[in-house]
Amino acid sequence: MVIEVEDDKVPFFKQYVSVAIIVINIIVFLFQLLDPTGYMLINEGAFIPREFFAGQNYWKIFTSMFMHGDFIHILFNMWFFYVVADNCEKAMGHALFLITYIVSGIAAALLHAVFMLLVPPMLDVPTLGASGAIMGIIAVYGILFPNNKLRLLTTARTRKISARQFIIIYFITELIYGIISLGASGTAHMAHVGGFIAGAFFAILFKLFSKEY
Repeated sequence: MVIEVEDDKVPFFKQYVSVAIIVINIIVFLFQLLDPTGYMLINEGAFIPREFFAGQNYWKIFTSMFMHGDFIHILFNMWFFYVVADNCEKAMGHALFLITYIVSGIAAALLHAVFMLLVPPMLDVPTLGASGAIMGIIAVYGILFPNNKLRLLTTARTRKISARQFIIIYFITELIYGIISLGASGTAHMAHVGGFIAGAFFAILFKLFSKEY
């Protein structure tokens, strides 16, 4: 977990796209909890790489971004999003922020699917979660606000690091895990990598054309 300890004190609830994303994720998760089978909504909305390569259910790339496997999954995703999203939305503007979020989620699913071609049995495993899209926003945060301070909360100790350090460590860690696990992990690490790359692209492009950053 991370918390901000030094930033621009942007009021989160004034960034209505970020608020809407959190609300939608929570509503979808509540519907998942009401599913008596526990699997129907996952089968209907989660992204399945084999379906994608067969030209079926492309829309699941989008719906899977708003679904989660369990309470811990959504809690961690929404917390990370809450920490970084407000600054990013205020800087980029509502429309570009939303585009960055959605494209990062799409890039996450696509990179994950491509890597699952190396492990054919994993092509049938549903993937879901906002992690890829959120990784895109984490990349934006680290690039636009590199000197903001974050405090890492671990079981061993707390440590204060800059946003720049955080995204570098996080990206390298996900890349290593993604290559080593190649689908053997319950976490779609390459989806995180794909989302990060897409978010970094938008952040760099935005920075090039922005006079403030």
